[in-house]
This record gives sequence, structure tokens and C-alpha cells, in this order.
Amino acid sequence: MSVQIDVVIPSFRLEEHYLLPILSLKTPADTQIRFFLVADNPAVVLSPVIRQLVDDQRVFLSINPQNMGAARTRNKAMEMGSGEWILFLDDDITVPVNLLEIYAEAIRRFPDEIGFIGLVNMPPPVKSFSHAIVASGSMDIFKIAKDRKAFAWGATANMMISRRAMGDVRFSEIFPKAGGGEDVDFFMNMRERNGYKDFKSLPEAAVEHPWWNNEASNFKRPFRYGIGNSLLPQRNPRYAYHDFPNTIETVFLALLAGIVAAFVKPSLLPAIGLFIAGAAVIEVIAGAVQSAKRKAKPSAEVYFYLLLLRLIQEAGMFWGNVSRFRFQGITERFNYNGSFRKTHFYRTNTYKLVKWVLYPLLVIWIWRCYTSA
Repeated sequence: MSVQIDVVIPSFRLEEHYLLPILSLKTPADTQIRFFLVADNPAVVLSPVIRQLVDDQRVFLSINPQNMGAARTRNKAMEMGSGEWILFLDDDITVPVNLLEIYAEAIRRFPDEIGFIGLVNMPPPVKSFSHAIVASGSMDIFKIAKDRKAFAWGATANMMISRRAMGDVRFSEIFPKAGGGEDVDFFMNMRERNGYKDFKSLPEAAVEHPWWNNEASNFKRPFRYGIGNSLLPQRNPRYAYHDFPNTIETVFLALLAGIVAAFVKPSLLPAIGLFIAGAAVIEVIAGAVQSAKRKAKPSAEVYFYLLLLRLIQEAGMFWGNVSRFRFQGITERFNYNGSFRKTHFYRTNTYKLVKWVLYPLLVIWIWRCYTSA
């Protein structure tokens, strides 16, 4: 059985030490491999070695006339090829020499799958910010191939799909240009097109992904992801549900109540101020308890970063909805596991349980303070 694989690599940096091993991967027997490298940076300076590999037969290169963003660049790269299978790879991963052989063998063994989720390993964290990212769970999708036999979506850092199963599904360009949510949306729509069949996990197809910027703290990414995530329930309402307000939404609603109180009953303003301060304290306590349960590194700095990561992503979700005047998106959540369960407020975890206990106590205390004044 002959196999055709188009390897899609969107890139901004085109760093030689990452791309050369990928572009030099050995072609498995009875397999046609073509690499489609799309530079989303019109000012990029191509290294002579990479330029020499571009032959428009096995390796193809296209340079965008302007920065088009992750979604549009991936779509362009996919349209450049016609192979039966498409392998998404990031431009900053380290690949094993037999990666294509593993994927080709999986295709031959499971030709009816809609795609395969590869494994993305990251080095053990050293700095507090990276420890916080691991403990937050935001990178769990990288290792989903090791934890689940199949799943609704995967990371485009290392994932293969069937072009036949993809059909006319493409990455939506309404998501943040630098990425955030467009991958979830793409794979969920592709899954729906194929009778909601999950993608098969292929943990043996493992790559190594470095920490970004030498583990330097960066809060633009979680804010951007939050904006992207705010679009997912709107575009995919079948997976949407409502939950209790998160901390950012709670403070916003309290501030609205404060504005109303300022005109209707100013005597309530101190109580509302106490509630906002108490909500901040509860967030710190609940986050610390959850961090300990997730076995985060016991460090005040790690807990602080965890708190910031959560609040900044929540702020991104909030801003994403408010900036589109989609106020019904406040308290709206998304089932990332692809389930359709619509029962509201059903998800419980340690973080929520702590808040459910402390918020009523806070309200009772404020009420007593208010009535006894």
C-alpha cells in the first residue's frame, strides 16, 4: 500500500537547527513524502542550507507577503499539497529519525482513522513560571496521546490527519493571528464531519518541544488563548454550557452592582467593596489548594504564577466576549473533551469546592457586618 504524506510546517523564524532534521527525515519505503514550509514572515532571511533543500519536488517553500497568522498559513500550506495524509509539525521541535516511518506504519495498520495524535514531550521545568504552566494543566494536550487511546483534538505541534476526512474543513481565521483556539475548532469540526469519531492516539510518534524563550515568563500567550477560547462556544454551541462566574466575571458583576448601588442605595458600597476584596482572597486560597493537589512545586513564586496564569486567561476570555458585545458569553464554558453534556454547573473539582464553601461564608460575614453596622 503506497502512502502519500504532506508535511505542513508553518514558520516565522525558520531556524536551521530545528528545520534541517525535519526536512532531512528519511522517506519510508513505498511512501511519498513532501514538505510544505510556509514562512509567515516576509522579512525572513533564509539560510543557504535550507534554500538548497528547496527543490519544488520534495521540499516546497512559500513566503507570505505579510504576516497572515497561524490559521491562514496552515490553510495555505495544506492547499499547496494533495497528499492523502497531512502531518502538522511545529517549526521548533526535535524529531526522531523514524518519525515518518511510525506514521506511515500507522496509516497502513489503521487506514480508516481520521487522524493520529502524536506525543509532544517537553523537558522538565526548571524555572518557577514553567512549573506553574505544568501545574495549570494548560499543556496537558501535549501528552494526551499517552493518557488517552483517542481524543477529540490534539496539538498541531505533532498531529496527522486524513485529507479525505478533512474535506472542506479549514482553520478559521477569526481566531488570534498568533494562535489560540483555532486548532480546537478545526479538529472539532473535522471530528463532527466524520460522525464524531475521535482521533487515534499514537504515543510512539513522539517529538521533543522546548520551553518557549528559555522559560521566560510570558503572559501574552494565556491572554491570547483566553480570547481564542471565548470564540469556541460561539462557533461550536453544541459543546457549550454555563457555569458559575469565574473570579474575573465575579468582580465585573460586583462592579456593575456597585455602579447601580451608587445611584440606588449608596450604603451598600462598603459591602460590595468587602465582597470584591473577599473574592480576591478566596481566589488565592482556592488556587493554592488546587496547586497542592496537582503537586505543583511548593513555592510561593510558583503559586503566584499559577494565580496570574488563571486570572490572565480568564481576563482574555472576558475581554474576548465583551469586545464582541457578546455578553451572553459571560459564564459560558466549553467542553474540550468533545462531550455534549448540557447540564449547567455540573463540573466539580477541588478548586470549585473550596470556592463553593468560602463564598457563602463570605456573604454571611458581610451580611452580618452590614446589618450590625
